[in-house]
Amino acid sequence: MAALLLLAMGDAPIPAASLAPSLHLGVPVRCQIGEACLVQKLFDLDPGPGRSDYRCGTLTTDGHDGIDLRVRTLADMRSGVAVIAASPGRVLRTRDGEPDISVRERGNLDGRDAGNSVIIDHGNGWQTQYSHLRNGSVAVRPGDQVRGGQSIGLIGMSGNAEFPHLHFTVRHNGQAIDPFIGTRGPANCKASSRQTTLWTPDAEHALRYQPTMLLAAGIGRSAPRDTVVDHDGADGSTGTTDPLLLWAQIIGAVPGDMQRFQIRGPDSKLIVDNAQPVSCGGLYWLGYSGHRPPPNGWPAGIYSGRYQYVRGKLVLFERDIRARIRSN
Repeated sequence: MAALLLLAMGDAPIPAASLAPSLHLGVPVRCQIGEACLVQKLFDLDPGPGRSDYRCGTLTTDGHDGIDLRVRTLADMRSGVAVIAASPGRVLRTRDGEPDISVRERGNLDGRDAGNSVIIDHGNGWQTQYSHLRNGSVAVRPGDQVRGGQSIGLIGMSGNAEFPHLHFTVRHNGQAIDPFIGTRGPANCKASSRQTTLWTPDAEHALRYQPTMLLAAGIGRSAPRDTVVDHDGADGSTGTTDPLLLWAQIIGAVPGDMQRFQIRGPDSKLIVDNAQPVSCGGLYWLGYSGHRPPPNGWPAGIYSGRYQYVRGKLVLFERDIRARIRSN
């Protein structure tokens, strides 16, 4: 979600070529990227109604002015994942007290789109903003001097958010900047070299481009809601007369890629073995396959599932899941 700036933005755009990449940014969250945390959305570089990230992909939404770093589930959010200052600076403004409620349920935000937020000034016109922090977690006050890597709050779901994440925005003199390309767009967006990146080498490596990722997977009686934030793919439980479904949600699915769903019963025999293509793909993709219960119901016991995502002949990732069916 694009966050609403807490401070007034300048009216005149800054010519990109006039800026200098004088800011050096570390990863603004304290968690392992690709495991506990994922890069959900990138900066939108398309000036029109379309969308394009810095590698010519579509891991963004129209007008998205920052980087979204998310945890997988609400349980992960409640466990507490630190948001940290990406670079030393002085705290300009903060907000706290906004509830961690999906915007779909909350409705009118009354101008508090950024939710609980912190803005840090780094000098020379550079600022960073940290939005959608967890209610009650903001740990700094205006005027505080912070060091790079210092905890300033926790990942939350306040403001204009549908899932728990940090919306991280970099600005120079009020103009939003994509930290992956720094002060000017690359001549070739498919190039691997980023001479103008604002990230430190360690941060750039941690946040390296991953066009397709598994967000979550699980076994249940039905497919979950689109956001799947209430699901963590851990061992579950269902009834003997319920349908048995294996589901997975993908970030950056590509049409034509293949998914394979397998479910085995307590005796290790295959109940479901289904391969199906991704038809639409996009930023979010929810796939599932399963089976209705037999006439006498499912035998009680542990059921195992395996989800595979395949591009060409390469298995990009797979996930094993278990569920228990209990006797009625």
